Amino acid sequence: MRAYVTVVGTTPEAVFNPLWYLAEVYSWIPERVYLLWNDDVTEQLELVKRLIGKLSEAYRVSIEVIADEGMSFTEEDPVQFRERAGELIRKLKAEGHEVVVDITPGRKFMSALLLGAAISMGADEVTYLHLGNFRRYAGRLLFEVPMAEQRLFRREELTGRKGALKLGRRKKDSPKSLVVSRENLMALLNSLYLDGQRRFRLAVRSEEIASVKLGERARIRVGEYITLDRELHGGHSMVKEAIIAGMGSFRNWDGLKEEVKALLHSGRPLYIGFDTNALLFRVPSKLLAENDFYRNGNLVFDFVYSDEVQVEIGRQVNEKLPFDRELGFYSNQPTPRARLASLGRVELYRLREMGAERADSRRGERGDTKIALDYKSFAEEKDANVLVITLDDRAYAEMDALRGSGLVPFRLEWDFSFGGTIEGTWEGLRDTLYTLASVLGELNVHTYKLYGLWHGKNSEDWKREMVKLNGFEYGRIFRVL
Repeated sequence: MRAYVTVVGTTPEAVFNPLWYLAEVYSWIPERVYLLWNDDVTEQLELVKRLIGKLSEAYRVSIEVIADEGMSFTEEDPVQFRERAGELIRKLKAEGHEVVVDITPGRKFMSALLLGAAISMGADEVTYLHLGNFRRYAGRLLFEVPMAEQRLFRREELTGRKGALKLGRRKKDSPKSLVVSRENLMALLNSLYLDGQRRFRLAVRSEEIASVKLGERARIRVGEYITLDRELHGGHSMVKEAIIAGMGSFRNWDGLKEEVKALLHSGRPLYIGFDTNALLFRVPSKLLAENDFYRNGNLVFDFVYSDEVQVEIGRQVNEKLPFDRELGFYSNQPTPRARLASLGRVELYRLREMGAERADSRRGERGDTKIALDYKSFAEEKDANVLVITLDDRAYAEMDALRGSGLVPFRLEWDFSFGGTIEGTWEGLRDTLYTLASVLGELNVHTYKLYGLWHGKNSEDWKREMVKLNGFEYGRIFRVL
């Protein structure tokens, strides 16, 4: 029998992730999991049990969890903990079981004592899953975290003496077609990384549009000449806009942070608003991912949106391609521009869910002028500063002409060129896969295929940021997430 021994700490994911790593990467799954615990972590214990239950179901194996009173200990008595752990491991080995001890979770003294017990009692293997950026990724599941930030240390690396356990290789299931969320596309990147595919191409049908390199950081090199079908995919301009909406960078991002800081020091309430293009390029999501905009876990500003922006987004998402069987699954589907607008609509949904207020000047103008008037009217009504972000020169000029009474326009400047290389986070690359597939309609990622469009995709699928992943052999991962 295979037995796995660990301790329950205050972070359930730290207890579960090493076990999941062994199951997925080395195809080693225990029949029994022994969990040492104390009264301070009873809630975490129940969550760990549920996670192991999901693992058992996803991998179609039976895993018995042993966490009765005999596995409990008093944190104030390290000797009791050492003796209980040591006796458990000794008994399991005496009965002829294969034993893996993980020392990742729990306090430092628990890890040290558990390591000592594992070595002295002859455990077959000792593991420790190191998390590179602990502050950023603590509390997340294994496949939600870039694999470049994780490393499983084994007994030989921890003690200098090789363990007796022989681990297998990662197993593939039959390829499946799955509908997955933008955030869960991290599992796709992690799977490529684990399979040694650190460099791969992105293509639409037979045309390569970019190449990717996965390391501690993600790099994407955009093709210099791209000749995609304009009607179906939007041509090269849609590639540019989708990449900017994903991991594209802005050369004056630090200037935006300084502007926010200065406005906060004025003492007036601060709201952030956006024109339509800023929503299409997913600027609100980028703001929400910026740690410098938080204090004690809370945003330092509130959000506001223009009524005219809402109208423009709604108008654009309704553009459709003709009903034509020769277009295949693109027939009667949103145009590339409408698909980009759908990204903006998701940003608007998110702002509303966060309590963003609506600005409406009730003026008869339209377009950029109405947007500027909406925000100016709101700033005067609230006696607040309204920083409005745009990426468009003309929109900036309209707002700059009305600057004052709290209206503060800010034009972000993107940094993009065909043939150039963009470096960013794995999360940025994950989002780029989503935006490319959604806007272009389809995307080849190495040997896999992502679809941003399919017959039956509805507004809820767009809102939940779903794409279809074809040919993936590790669908079990998504059953755990």
